[in-house]
Amino acid sequence: MSSNISLKEKLNTSMKVALKEGDRIRLDTVRLLLAEIKNKQIEKRTDDLEESEIIALLRKEIKKRKESLEYFEKAQRKDLIEKTKREIEVIESFLPPQLAEEEIRQIAESIIQKQENISFGEAMKAVMKELQDRAEGKKVAQIVRDILGERG
Repeated sequence: MSSNISLKEKLNTSMKVALKEGDRIRLDTVRLLLAEIKNKQIEKRTDDLEESEIIALLRKEIKKRKESLEYFEKAQRKDLIEKTKREIEVIESFLPPQLAEEEIRQIAESIIQKQENISFGEAMKAVMKELQDRAEGKKVAQIVRDILGERG
């Protein structure tokens, strides 16, 4: 274990702070995240998850909320829209900072240029491995498609 504070410890600390400050949305969101982590640990029969597994879990929670947000916007539920946006902000605050589109493009181009007839799948796998949770898969896929399209 590195000297850095683990994601799980950050979540626990944040929960305590939210409780003291009376930040209901942060408190509920963090409690839910910790419950999801606990469920995953039970499912995997382990005492601890890798940081990358926790990050994947947080991304999945963001994705769920973004999907819900679309429905709330269609239904014009301002109360749920605001709550959901706040939950997304809370979850994103625990994730590693995302790279800018230009940085993703540079990394993708350098990887793709190294191989002549690289497939979309191979390119995605290589680029995602290099980015290590610092970019959303959807955004990376679009950039990789653009680059491969420019080549073809």
